Amino acid sequence: MQKNNYELNYKLILGITLCLAIIPAIVLGVLILKYSVNVPIQDQWQISDIFEKFNQGTLSFNDLIAQHNESRKFFPRLIFLALAFLTKWNIKYEMLVTFLLAWIVSVNIYLLNRLTIGGSQIKSLTIALVSNIFIFSAVQYENWLWGIQIVVFTPIVCITSCILIAYSRLNNLAKIFICMVLSTISTFSYANGLLAWVIVLPVLVLVQLKFWSDIRKNIILYLLWIIGFIANITFYFHDYQKPLSHPSPLESLQYPYQTFQYFLAFLGSSLGVGSSIQPINNSIILGAIIIILFIGLCSYVIWHIKHYELRHKTIGWIMLGSYTVISALVTSFGRVTLGIEQSLSSRYTTFSTYIIISIIHLTIIVGEDAIKKYSFVINRSLFSKIICWFIGIITVLQLHNFTYSVDQMRTWRQNYLKYKGCLLLIDFTHDKCQNLIDSYYFESIKQRAHYLTEISFLEPGLIATNRIPDLVDTSNSRQVEGTFEKLEFIGGNNLLATGWAIFTDTNLPVDAIVISYDNWQGEPIVSAVADGTISRPNLVKEFKSQKYFRSGWQKVLSTHMFPQGNINVKAWGLDTKTTKFYQIPGTYVVNKNGENLTVLFLNQPTFN
Repeated sequence: MQKNNYELNYKLILGITLCLAIIPAIVLGVLILKYSVNVPIQDQWQISDIFEKFNQGTLSFNDLIAQHNESRKFFPRLIFLALAFLTKWNIKYEMLVTFLLAWIVSVNIYLLNRLTIGGSQIKSLTIALVSNIFIFSAVQYENWLWGIQIVVFTPIVCITSCILIAYSRLNNLAKIFICMVLSTISTFSYANGLLAWVIVLPVLVLVQLKFWSDIRKNIILYLLWIIGFIANITFYFHDYQKPLSHPSPLESLQYPYQTFQYFLAFLGSSLGVGSSIQPINNSIILGAIIIILFIGLCSYVIWHIKHYELRHKTIGWIMLGSYTVISALVTSFGRVTLGIEQSLSSRYTTFSTYIIISIIHLTIIVGEDAIKKYSFVINRSLFSKIICWFIGIITVLQLHNFTYSVDQMRTWRQNYLKYKGCLLLIDFTHDKCQNLIDSYYFESIKQRAHYLTEISFLEPGLIATNRIPDLVDTSNSRQVEGTFEKLEFIGGNNLLATGWAIFTDTNLPVDAIVISYDNWQGEPIVSAVADGTISRPNLVKEFKSQKYFRSGWQKVLSTHMFPQGNINVKAWGLDTKTTKFYQIPGTYVVNKNGENLTVLFLNQPTFN
């Protein structure tokens, strides 16, 4: 009876632990669904060139292997191409692939945990829970919400898969062959994917090496690996051109102190970036603690390098942590001239995360080994307390980042909905969306957007008219709550428009605010898309609801296209999914007499 109760309780605890272990992934999945925007941004416009070439039958191998910034994204381009034609380039499916890649990493980490630490499944799942808090951390929001960042997750998927294969029972030839294939995929997915060749080889060599003399038995296989590495490097750098916009790594030699600070901040960013006070300094301090811990753990292993079991259990985790260290070094030398603050970029946290996961597992392995060897110094009770405190502190720091990261996700969504609104109206905005779309690429983006609309790859497609009456939602399927509060002359034939608006069905800020003026026929036509977001704590206080906090908007409006005489100026909420317009209460009449402007009056209904 007692045995049955024990088994029942064990299964119950196991089930609860399993549910807890996958909660970080579930939470992240919900956040991605909530804050993702289906619109191509930044580098995705360059990648989209392959869709046109494929559609026209002119796509070549050179197009797929072509250098993009510092990377050759051959394998991701194949994924982008397949997804684009399967989903009409719904970019949210690229985010789904990124999410699935993170799941593969999570499973790999869990299996490595089982192979190297062992113990009960509850113990393994508890460690997996902590690992998943980092693997699925919202602090990586740029990589989760930007479809092209499949490229960032591909190398770590390949590396963790190779480490897992190294621990498998496959014969050495099979291990080398499979890992060479995965390392090649890693190389031609993202720039730091080349590190796979450096990271994986020591694991393949040492994981089953009981005697140093055994290295000679597989020397041909290791030479084959080196040949493969050299072949990859040669092909990768053939006709390679350093991006003109990227600083030279040699410049970093002039700033050794700043480079070291950048390196430490990079390592600590996944824990310190969410700090409301001095995130740079906090990240540097945390980065210093992280590298000291990592070096200390590695030193213990090196001191006991002749101990096969310890070497076997730790080499995979040491090289996983080394992936972060080398990535941090390379990035520090290549980016320090852009400023130390750049080390806190959300997209870098996907690299800095894995040294923490490495330290968590190494601490447990090294601690248990130390208990066996030095029981007179450290006992299991003390070690358990140290582990609990250590894991507790880093978990609290990571959870502290959660609020910051979710806030950044909200901002991301709001900014790129405005961007999408401007993109949909790219043929009609008078200022060419200069604060939302890079003016250097404006014409090429415009041309590409037209082609994508033709082949139904841009959802919902560019808006074909600037006449707002043709776009108003006459069915009133949605309602807008808000006010066009103010229109004032600020000099230089410019007006400043301000107000606030939310959609009542979602209680979220409207996707985009469009300012209109009347043409000579008295019809409202598109002038500009508001690019400024204003926090409105006064509305939160007045209406006693947090939903109004981000509802404020503003736009500096050029009047050079306004006709002479009295013109009605209005504000509209744009639904970027349906391209329907909804008027925001408030109409201003502007008199343009030559170069003179006067705001005559405001016809604004009172909002209750």
